[in-house]
Amino acid sequence: MLQKAVDTTDLLGGGLLNTGQYDRFVEMSVDQSVMLKDARVVRMHSAVMELDKIATSGRVSQLRTEGVAPATLSEPGFSKVTLTAVDIITPFELTMQALEDSIERGDLENTVVRVMARQTATDLEELAIQGDTSSGDSFLQGLDGWRKLAESANKVNLEGATLDKSALSAMYKALPNRYKRNHGDLRYYFAPGAVQDWHDTFSDRASALGDEAMTSATAPPYMGVPLTAVPSIPTDQDGVDGYSGSNLSYGFLTPRENLVFGIHREIRIDKDRDILRGVNIYTITTRVAVAFEDNDAVVLAVNLGLSA
Repeated sequence: MLQKAVDTTDLLGGGLLNTGQYDRFVEMSVDQSVMLKDARVVRMHSAVMELDKIATSGRVSQLRTEGVAPATLSEPGFSKVTLTAVDIITPFELTMQALEDSIERGDLENTVVRVMARQTATDLEELAIQGDTSSGDSFLQGLDGWRKLAESANKVNLEGATLDKSALSAMYKALPNRYKRNHGDLRYYFAPGAVQDWHDTFSDRASALGDEAMTSATAPPYMGVPLTAVPSIPTDQDGVDGYSGSNLSYGFLTPRENLVFGIHREIRIDKDRDILRGVNIYTITTRVAVAFEDNDAVVLAVNLGLSA
């Protein structure tokens, strides 16, 4: 699938991927990621797109009296989620001498393009999670990612504690009950080191569960909610919200479908040649957007400590 998604033969037509190639590239991008794989991927047909939301604010049913019309009529609530895509470019080059001297011959070009496309997919997830328009990182300045968007959601301050039952319990309790109805869709997302801390709390137990945790690569769920290790979640954060510390991390609890990742339809893979320098120049360009369908359906845990 990856080879078919990005192949140098696609560059002959000018670089704009057709519908089938576009779908395969999106599938490849999502498959290379962790949170993006769980997210609701929206194929955007324009740089700005609105998603309609329909919800209720509470009970809509009432007792009926024969022959009497209801005194009030319920109304659904309508709102919109706006996706605004930002331009992403992956520029790279390959010398013609390398192409001539490589034992892979013509296959080297395809191999390099595929490797760069895989890294592009990883970069997209990093932007989706860590994006912050006020960041000092020029790439992350592109948009506000899930971490920044969750600032206005339900927040739990762990004050340097490592991931254990108490931390997971606090996050679960902070999630409004109405989002626990579809319990099977809930997910915890943490950096791999934090998930390991939770995993290790079981491996120390002298029991069958401890033996299983010691030998298994899967962390036990909490309240039936799986914990997902996300390498793109950083572990070098400074303390926030009045807590002083360093080398901290954060995590999320949310329904998977609440994560929205928009990707513009016009994905291009272009190639040019600089004959004076003797190099082939390539670019992969696209537009992406990030949102939560409902900000209230997210719990953000900040100041999460990690064991040494």
